Amino acid sequence: MYNEIEGRFNMEDLIFDEDCFIVGSRSFPYDKIEKLEITSEPLFAAYGILTMVYEGREVSIPFPRSSARKIRKALKELQRERERAARMETGQAGPAEGGPQNRTVQAGPASDPYEELKKLKELLDMDIITEEEFQKKKKDLLDL
Repeated sequence: MYNEIEGRFNMEDLIFDEDCFIVGSRSFPYDKIEKLEITSEPLFAAYGILTMVYEGREVSIPFPRSSARKIRKALKELQRERERAARMETGQAGPAEGGPQNRTVQAGPASDPYEELKKLKELLDMDIITEEEFQKKKKDLLDL
């Protein structure tokens, strides 16, 4: 994956590289980025705002509004890559990705069932686990 968005006016170039997001001359490894999304894109404005949460800090990055479509495409590609990597890490990759065909949740002992539930919900939202798997594990965690 490689997408480059040319900055205009006083905005910096944005590059979605294989392993990091580059803003001007600063590089941000994806594994330390907690969130990256378009948070503002006023209809008649010349720019939009891309918000990044990096190591717990929120960073607002202006971008030319004319590049919004390209940025949305890059964000979708990044999300797909993260989902694929998450499936590979948890051993839930499909046969084409070198993993087993069935998808199961491997949850270790959780000190806080609500935190574990939040993690499971994220897996559900990424289509890594099924609704049935989520509901079963939810009942187990909450002793229902």
